[in-house]
Amino acid sequence: MELRFDPENPIYSHITTESQLNEAFDELEGLKVVGLDIEGTSLDPYDSTLLTVQIGTPEKSFIFDARELDLKEIPRLKEFLENSKIIKILHNGKFDYKHIKQHLGISVANVYDTMLTEAILNAGLRNSYYSLKDLSVKYTGIELKKSVRETFEYMTASSKLNDAQLKYGASDTLILFPIFEEQLKKLKKEGLIDIAKLEFATTRVVGDMELTGVNINVKKWKNIINDLSVERDNLAKKFQQEIRPYFKSNTIDLFGNIGDSININSQAQLMDLFNNKMGLNLPSTNDGILELSDNPIVKMLREYRGYEKLVSAFGDNLISKINSKTGRIHPEFNQLGAATGRFSCNNPNFQQIPRQSENAPFRSCFNPRPGYKLVTADYSTFEMRIMADLSGDKNLIDAFKRGVDVHSHTASLMFGLELTDNFKNDHPDERFAAKSINFGLMYGRGPSSLAKQIGVSPEVGKDYMNKYFRSYPGVKGYLEKVAKEAVKQGWSTTPAGRKRWYIKPDPSDPDYTRKIGHIERQAKNHPIQGTNADAIKYALVFLSDKIKEKNVDASIILTVHDEIVCEVREDQAEDWAKTQSEEMVRAGELFIKKVPVESQPFVADVWEH
Repeated sequence: MELRFDPENPIYSHITTESQLNEAFDELEGLKVVGLDIEGTSLDPYDSTLLTVQIGTPEKSFIFDARELDLKEIPRLKEFLENSKIIKILHNGKFDYKHIKQHLGISVANVYDTMLTEAILNAGLRNSYYSLKDLSVKYTGIELKKSVRETFEYMTASSKLNDAQLKYGASDTLILFPIFEEQLKKLKKEGLIDIAKLEFATTRVVGDMELTGVNINVKKWKNIINDLSVERDNLAKKFQQEIRPYFKSNTIDLFGNIGDSININSQAQLMDLFNNKMGLNLPSTNDGILELSDNPIVKMLREYRGYEKLVSAFGDNLISKINSKTGRIHPEFNQLGAATGRFSCNNPNFQQIPRQSENAPFRSCFNPRPGYKLVTADYSTFEMRIMADLSGDKNLIDAFKRGVDVHSHTASLMFGLELTDNFKNDHPDERFAAKSINFGLMYGRGPSSLAKQIGVSPEVGKDYMNKYFRSYPGVKGYLEKVAKEAVKQGWSTTPAGRKRWYIKPDPSDPDYTRKIGHIERQAKNHPIQGTNADAIKYALVFLSDKIKEKNVDASIILTVHDEIVCEVREDQAEDWAKTQSEEMVRAGELFIKKVPVESQPFVADVWEH
């Protein structure tokens, strides 16, 4: 590829005066596409000092010095960056968007993100994070020198930018153009332009969501963790008491207390206990193995581990993430965290926080600031509705049209039971089996896996599966079809056009059958989970637009799976709840045509659902 700039000596203009700035914009304002990048002293926009904003053409980069110029007070910069007719190419655009929004009060419009694009083009083949250095090598053969980046962290208000730093900043905008041009060809070839546009629109919403953050009741959180710790420690003591008879001698400490017989967290010692001393013949201490055992000591270990997991996952680690300047937690949302297009979350991971329960009421600790409410809405049995729509199965579609409980409906068909209003209470085991299969099939699970979950033999599990497919023949035909097509084509797709690729094994591979089975399971899940992801992202964009359109004092603060949470001024919360539900339904109806889409909103002082 022939470059339009010299990587060793990129052309740049270091803008430090308003007259230089006006000259720069005289050149830039007629362009349709520019490169955009920032440099700051920290990854956190609340702790960072903004050093520069770089806007590049294919040949030259204009480096606006944020310490020499009061960029927040320059209308031309704001008008330019918020101009929806000018494409701004960025890499990991959410990072730059947040810094520019926080420091300059500017919401960059019409983003093209090279990092997100690469993830879209390689979904299923690699993880979703691609560095600019990686893409530079891939598309141009140039290896960017990233060591200069660290020097920005030590800059102060009086530090002067040197030539190496200015060249580094310039290169980061200039290299974006050849990457953009090559990626755009691929997007068009694969029919992924609309998916890319959706992701680019979503990244601005996610940037705002991360900047806003979430308020948490620290005192209440610590009390919950303390209570869980007490329960965990009591279970550990009880476990040691129960296993003591299996050991001939026990240690006694200086105070006369009997010590632990084993380390409860040591797999080797647990395996020795279960197999050599108790004769349980367990292949491992993984939870999937332990859940098959009826032994009370094994059950006690699983209960202990449940508490230990809650304490370790949600203890002081989460509280430590509270930002000292905002008093809120600002998690990171990766909008392409899975190959299906679903979000992941980290630092901390709010997707791990369980639903409300009596012993772990974590969601009750998430509260709005004074004078505001939390509005929570999710999609009701959304992935089941997607499966009904995609498969066209008449019985499943009929259940949703009639508004009956779909798991009870499934159980009634499978086991020949009357579908009564009290079915859930009258036939809990049959309903649980039906629910497990309903959800399990969407993740490509087979009879053996489902049998373990339900607690029946593999033979009974297979019989249940056959009964299920006799009840919903359209589902069986659809799942088999998408699995075969994925193996044949090497990719699967959602109705919106989101693709996921698969690496097909060679027939001579001794592991060929297992690998093909893995592809088929992923392919069954992708159109369903991917459509869920597409709908949530459209909903986020719709809601963000409505907040501006209606001038509502509201912010989107969370999205977890198929749920969206907004923080809304108290007097506007009830009206907004209706809008939030309507916009989520509107997004779902872009893809779901044969069954109704439902979204029930909740207005509360806690993260409610």
